[in-house]
Amino acid sequence: MNKKLTISKLDAVKRQLETAICLYFSNGDPVSIHTLTAAAYNIVRDVNKRRGGPPLLIKQEILNYVKEGYEKEVRDKINAAENFFKHAERDHEQTLDFEPDLSEMLILEACSVYYKLSGEFPPLFKLFQGWYIANHQSMFNFPEDQQQIISKTKQDVLQLGREGYLNTILPLLLMKLNT
Repeated sequence: MNKKLTISKLDAVKRQLETAICLYFSNGDPVSIHTLTAAAYNIVRDVNKRRGGPPLLIKQEILNYVKEGYEKEVRDKINAAENFFKHAERDHEQTLDFEPDLSEMLILEACSVYYKLSGEFPPLFKLFQGWYIANHQSMFNFPEDQQQIISKTKQDVLQLGREGYLNTILPLLLMKLNT
């Protein structure tokens, strides 16, 4: 097992996001999910910036809508969990009230940016996107015909639960990919 791996930044992103998504759908540890997701998100943000892409919504663009003087406070809140989970030099005795919902939004945006950067949208990314949209349909402005389709399938998706959705939909995505 001492083989050397040559990994690109985008390879690392894909691996981290796929692992985070697998943990997410198997109701794995939210701290591990967030740590993997934040690492992947930061890589795609940096690669995207270097390639001249538009600012990412959650950690960059959102600051354009924050009142002057509050930018650091908002940035600190967005980064609080990821920093808490990987550093302890100043807060080694502290605790954190963690909101795992942020991980879901970071996964969603990181998957989308990965696709823009690589041209690849892996099955697990599609799976997560479908789950997220079904669970947060009211957040999105889809055309009426797409809204109707999402509404019709939403109950079926929700009834499956995370693991059931993974076990039902992933094989279908993989079968479609192989045809």
